[in-house]
Amino acid sequence: MPSTTRRAFAAGLSTAVAAVAGCGSSGSAPVSAHWVSVYLGEREETHDVTVAVLDGSGATLFEETYRISDGNEADEDATFSGSSAPETVVVTIDGTRFERDWPGFERAELPCEEPNRSGVELWVENDRDGDPTVRMEAGCQHVASG
Repeated sequence: MPSTTRRAFAAGLSTAVAAVAGCGSSGSAPVSAHWVSVYLGEREETHDVTVAVLDGSGATLFEETYRISDGNEADEDATFSGSSAPETVVVTIDGTRFERDWPGFERAELPCEEPNRSGVELWVENDRDGDPTVRMEAGCQHVASG
């Protein structure tokens, strides 16, 4: 029969292991995801749109292709890892490439407080000449914590 000391040690060790299970590093907390929403501003048009979000090294953090039209005018809240550090948003509309900086500390509402998520709304619109262009709006989405 095991001694009381060994049982107490085993119980204490089991409790300690259970307390730290799943923790990757000390003080780490889950990081909320970033999000991308794409909207069609000119409802009577149809566009092929590719959205990519890159980090500082040029690695792709998020990439999605859309065919947006009056019948499919939005794709909302596509998410990617919050542990990534987005730097550049690349939007290609019908073969024309647009590059924007991921919004950061220059915006009063950013960065978002945890657990809220930062992201961008991309609006496919037309410029004064009728050519496609992109308008980017930054924002925070409220995440309810349970």
